[in-house]
Formats: sequence, structure tokens, C-alpha cells
Amino acid sequence: MALYDVGRIAVNCYFHTLYRLKINGRENIPPESERFIICANHRGYYDPPLVGIAMPFQIGFMAKEELFRNKLFGALIRKLGAFPIRRGKSDFGALRAAINMTKSSRHIVIFPEGGRSHKNRLRKGKMGAVMVAVKAKADILPIGIEGTYKPFSKITINIGKPISLEQYFEKKTDSAELQRITLDVLMPKISELSKVPM
Repeated sequence: MALYDVGRIAVNCYFHTLYRLKINGRENIPPESERFIICANHRGYYDPPLVGIAMPFQIGFMAKEELFRNKLFGALIRKLGAFPIRRGKSDFGALRAAINMTKSSRHIVIFPEGGRSHKNRLRKGKMGAVMVAVKAKADILPIGIEGTYKPFSKITINIGKPISLEQYFEKKTDSAELQRITLDVLMPKISELSKVPM
């Protein structure tokens, strides 16, 4: 059994034991063969494994480069599908990697807020996720994580219908337009699904 599958079983057991976990909208997940990226709100360290167990197949993650500084932990999360990105900077290498992975029908999670939200408000979305989707000619699968991470509380993962950006695939889309799509299309949908205001 692969390490990812062992991790999935362990995470499933953990969350179903310690929380009242519910996953809605699994019927909205496209077939694994289709090209799409996954975007969710980001409130804490539990978000990546929660998104992972909501998907019926293996996915990858963009993770802040600080998590890879510990060699053992860095090696572990790489085996689980994570790859590093420099926060607060334009990390074109990581974005190119995300585009190439998506083109080859590997599915990755990008948290468009670029960091954890605070005070029950979504942070302003960054355009990287939309750029990856447009460059890779992929849909975006929006997810909202609802609830708190206090033990025995209710956590709900709401999976929305894919967002098609097909109208932008053959256009020259500048950074201003990518940011507009992020703020006017992607973030409102994540806000709706997570019930966290923008």
C-alpha cells in the first residue's frame, strides 16, 4: 500500500474520531482524467489533509517553503504530493511546476488567499490559482471548509461545481484581468461554500 493511501486512512480515522465530519458535493468532482485544480479557503494546518480525504484520488499541494526546511518532514510531505512555494514573492518556478502538473492531469490544491485567514474573514485572493488554471487550460474546483477545529465540533467540506475559465484560454490575459477573475469569480464562490465573508 502506498504511503499516500496509508496517510489517507490515518487522516480519515483521525477526523471521524475527533470531529463530526461531513462532506457535501462529491458529485461535483470531475473524473480524475479531466484537467482541473482545486481551490479552498485556508484557516489552519488541517485544511490540506481535509481536502485530501474529500478527493477520491491522490492530489498534490503547494506548501510554504518553510515547511521543507526540516529534511525529514520535507521529505515526507514531498512523498505525499507537496511542493514548495515562496510566499510573499512571485515564485515563477513553483507556478510553472503547478502548470505542468495540471497539464499532465495531476490535481493540485492551491489556497488562493496565500496564507491562513484570520478573524473569520477571507483574505484578499491572489491571482496565482487563476493564472495556473488559464495557462494549463483547466477548470477550478472550488471548496469551502466550514466549522471550527475545536475537538468534537462539526466540520463540513462543501465541494462546489467546477468553474470554467474556457473563455480565457485563447486570450492574452494580463495580471489585472487575472486578479479581477480571482476577486469577482473565484473568491465569492469560496466565500459562499465556506460561509466565511470576504
